[in-house]
Amino acid sequence: MSFALVQHNLELQARADRVAALEPEARRREAVRAARDADPEALWALVEAFLVTHGRRGARVSDHTLSSYRTGLQVFLDWAAPAGVSLLRPGGSDGYRFTRHLEGARLAPSSVRTRLAAARALYGALRWSGATDAAPFTDVRTAPDPTPRHEKRKPYTDADLAAMLLAAGPQESVILLLGAHCGLRNAEMRSLAWGDVHLDGPAPFVNVLGKRGRRQDVALSRSAAAALRVWRGLRGQVRPSDPVLLIRSSRGLGRAVERVCRESGVAYDGREVHGLRHSAGTRVYTVTSDLLAVRDTLRHRSIDSSEIYVDYARAQKPKVNADW
Repeated sequence: MSFALVQHNLELQARADRVAALEPEARRREAVRAARDADPEALWALVEAFLVTHGRRGARVSDHTLSSYRTGLQVFLDWAAPAGVSLLRPGGSDGYRFTRHLEGARLAPSSVRTRLAAARALYGALRWSGATDAAPFTDVRTAPDPTPRHEKRKPYTDADLAAMLLAAGPQESVILLLGAHCGLRNAEMRSLAWGDVHLDGPAPFVNVLGKRGRRQDVALSRSAAAALRVWRGLRGQVRPSDPVLLIRSSRGLGRAVERVCRESGVAYDGREVHGLRHSAGTRVYTVTSDLLAVRDTLRHRSIDSSEIYVDYARAQKPKVNADW
């Protein structure tokens, strides 16, 4: 784990401890005030402390999760006041009302679920503080998603990737190949330090900090290893703790891939950065017809998550009646 990540986790834990260490009555009073005033900063401090203290990931909760929950908290607060919702005494249907509001705004089902998770975390924090017993989202369920999984976040084809690499600079080539050949996620690329990159052995690999804080070795393709060597040479003297990518934000990584797509004439919308990972899984299944190989390459916990790549691979084949 890099020094920067350790420092980040320590700072996160310290902020949570300041809230958790309050006397119960002091924490209750602050929570009641924050809810009464709909104070987003104070409410977020409470939610963050609750996630770190009581969440499954503790202080290892990812920046992406925290950012999503903070956005979801603000979305809920922006809706609650005009909708006449009392944060401490919500009505029995207010959880469903908020859900239908999100669905009516045409948010993607995954975004609706994320916003609801943030709202649940808010009420978990308020109950933890003793400010309320309300749990308006406990039994709320979202409407089913009418779009099949394989119709969303489609993979880039081999032809797409070839065109993108022609338009990519050295850092962008590393991003494209870590995603499309090795299956790294956006956050995994950004957390990668040079000490995690092993290029000199017979089988180059990177040691990735994945979901739920798991460390795993990921084999590099020949092209990805070559791109990393070129990029490391351009960076000059690097320390093991230095990040591989100079791009440090999820949005910045997305903008880099979007620029490459635009310059190469490849569609970005509906695929984004995560579509590169889908390209890796699709190619592995196309080559091997082996779901276990997909599971191992993409580091899925269950083969159920790998099954979607059968659909992706089949969708790229010519239709059976194309030449009839």
